[in-house]
Parts: sequence; structure tokens; C-alpha cells
Amino acid sequence: MTKLNLNLVTDADKGYIVGFFLGDGSLNSGRKTPRYIVRFALDAKRDQDIAIRLAQVFEKACKKISIFPERSTLIVKVCSKELVEFIQTYVGYKKDKNNQKEKKLLVGKDCSFEFQYGLLAGIIDSDGHVHQHLGTEIKTVLPSTFQAILNILNNLGIAAKTKR
Repeated sequence: MTKLNLNLVTDADKGYIVGFFLGDGSLNSGRKTPRYIVRFALDAKRDQDIAIRLAQVFEKACKKISIFPERSTLIVKVCSKELVEFIQTYVGYKKDKNNQKEKKLLVGKDCSFEFQYGLLAGIIDSDGHVHQHLGTEIKTVLPSTFQAILNILNNLGIAAKTKR
């Protein structure tokens, strides 16, 4: 098994991983026996190009990944303690009022602009849509993610219209 080397990827690629994880990623660290698995779930028909992009990013970081179909979903699976720890520095979990875990973005102004642009690209690829001539739309149901995206857009000087 190869070890992930995040020093070999750009800040934009690191941000992309975090942003994409926020929308379509999950962790499996194991309860009794430690496992370090990150899974990204993509639409099997529409997201082939995104799977290739993720594979290229992890290839730059010298990490082998698995890509396989599961019903109408395309799973990108990465086994890496380093990746789990990296993601956990930027994405936390909190329990909602129904005692369900929800992701919370832990990114502030101290991240580089390159990282923040990459993070937005990952969020757009996972939870967004680019409309020709109309701009970009990002949909999220989590208020904390909504506010974090607005903060990043503000940090980058990007104007945004919002609907709740």
C-alpha cells in the first residue's frame, strides 16, 4: 500500500478534496479495529469526469485508489490514515437536533486563496451546478455549510445571491 503524500499536490487540489468530501464524502475509521477509509459517492452516469479528476489528484499524491460502481453510484475509495487526518483538520462533525451527525466546515480566513478556490470547486462538483450564462448554484441543507460557503465567497471577493 502506498502512503499519501499531500506535499506533492497544490493547495487548490487539497481544497478540492476537502470541498468534495464536504458534499459527497464519508469516513469509515472503524469502531473496534482502526480502519482509515474515505469514500466519495458520485453519480455513475454524470460524474465520470469527476472520478477521473479525483484519481489524478490522488495519483499526484502517490496514492492508489479504487473506483467501482455500486448500483447507480460510482464509488471512489481511498484507504489512507493521512487522508482521514487531513480531512478531519478541515471538516468536523456535530450532532443535529435529531441526534444525527452532520458535517461542519472548519475553514477560516487563514487558508490560502488557492485552497479556498479549490474548496469551492470541490463543493460545486459535489453539490453545485454551473448554469451557462447564469452563474453557479450550490445547494446545501446544512446552515453551517451555507454560512461557511458565504464566508469563503466573501474572503475571495465573490458576490453571491442567496435563497433559503
